[in-house]
Amino acid sequence: MKCHYSFQLLLLFLFFTFASSANGKILNTDYIDIERKARRLKKTILRAKSDYTINGAVYYVSSDGDDAYTGTDIEHPFKSLDKVNSINLHSGDVVLFKRGDMWRGCIHTKAGVTYSAYGKGDKPILNGSPFNAAVSGTWVETSVPHVYAYSEPIKLDVAVLVFNDGEETAFKVMKRLSDDRSTTLHIDLDEKFTSFADLRRDLDFWHEPDNGVVYLCSHHGNPSERFKSIEMPVRRHGFYATDDVTIDNFCIKYVGSHGIGSGTTRSLVVRNCELGWIGGSIQFYGDRQPTRYGNGIEIYGGCGRYVIDHCYVYQCYDAGITHQISAVGNEEVLMQNITYSNNLIEDCVYAIEYFVGSAENGANRRMQNVLFTDNILRRAGYGFGNQRPDKMTPALIKNWGHYNKASNFRIVRNVFDRSKPHSLHISADKPEWLPKLQDNVHILLKGTDALLGSPEKTYPVDENYGNLMRTLFDEEGGRYIFVDEDDIP
Repeated sequence: MKCHYSFQLLLLFLFFTFASSANGKILNTDYIDIERKARRLKKTILRAKSDYTINGAVYYVSSDGDDAYTGTDIEHPFKSLDKVNSINLHSGDVVLFKRGDMWRGCIHTKAGVTYSAYGKGDKPILNGSPFNAAVSGTWVETSVPHVYAYSEPIKLDVAVLVFNDGEETAFKVMKRLSDDRSTTLHIDLDEKFTSFADLRRDLDFWHEPDNGVVYLCSHHGNPSERFKSIEMPVRRHGFYATDDVTIDNFCIKYVGSHGIGSGTTRSLVVRNCELGWIGGSIQFYGDRQPTRYGNGIEIYGGCGRYVIDHCYVYQCYDAGITHQISAVGNEEVLMQNITYSNNLIEDCVYAIEYFVGSAENGANRRMQNVLFTDNILRRAGYGFGNQRPDKMTPALIKNWGHYNKASNFRIVRNVFDRSKPHSLHISADKPEWLPKLQDNVHILLKGTDALLGSPEKTYPVDENYGNLMRTLFDEEGGRYIFVDEDDIP
């Protein structure tokens, strides 16, 4: 494997020796440098030491603990998330989870509290899947060929099935009404679909809302024999964040809603965390079909401080990181002091998403003091979020053409590494609200486009892209590398 990877790097070196920028400069080793930089950043994040300040009590949590303990010393830790969620915590307290241990469920944070890790080894894992369905429960063959039913009913909506730590994923079948509303159809195949009896495609699954049974089509035998692990993210957050919370050094995986979700908050800081396989649950049922959702880290509403630093986020159904408020409602919203820095975000539908909708009665809504810096954002629209019916929305930065009133908004020294169909979607109602870009590296897929400006327009990715960035966003020091999809090993 090591020799094969070295050969891939050599191919990349040879290809990009001849790649040109928009201004004609040779960009020989840029892409190899980006690969190396991404690996270094990932390693730094995964090996990060715990970072917290104690201004109150300290509580310890271990899978070998006991909820009857006091939890206040390292030799007598709590055991369960239920205990952590029930204890009376105060601002300044710190809750430490043992490295290398895993918990299934979710954490409801308390205001002013820091959640971090202790001990040695890998980050503590917060797993949003109730079961490893390859070893817990049984898969029972039904009367339908190749269709198996899982023995443990699950009441919360199952977002996706993830096999063997991400080697494969199942497709979540949902019903869509036909144009004449006379028939329910498979949302992806547009074939008639009424129940699990219509499952035909390998690794399609149906979660029956009435009884909670999960049905999986497996053409290669019983799922528990075919796979060593089957995780089932369900509709809940990993962390429910509130005011003045810090979350440090967690691995948050297999969560059906948001990895970390918050409404309006005074302060949320997330650092040194890994978040993967997030989202995909049904958010609401529309007129003709359901809509799914799920972001890695989200604030929906206002904030006084929002810092995401040194996080590795991947495989999110929607965005890796986001702050947002829609046009629904008439409350004033201020989003301020937002920093996304030194993050590696890969294979999400949107790497970074933000939007501020105008209030219904004209109430003031705005962003101020926003900085995206030194992030590596890669492969928007490449992950399992491609299960979405609308495959035309992905972008590395996405703001949906909303109102987006902003001041002191900067996007500096980031790497934008491939997105389809749009490289970037950055727009606002007024030109002065657009962010300023500087010193970013853009790796652009030929044949794609960008949604940019005020008013928003569609621009092709071509030799004029660099001039466009300079004209719309005052970008200085930008580098632009144009690639074909087939050119990337």
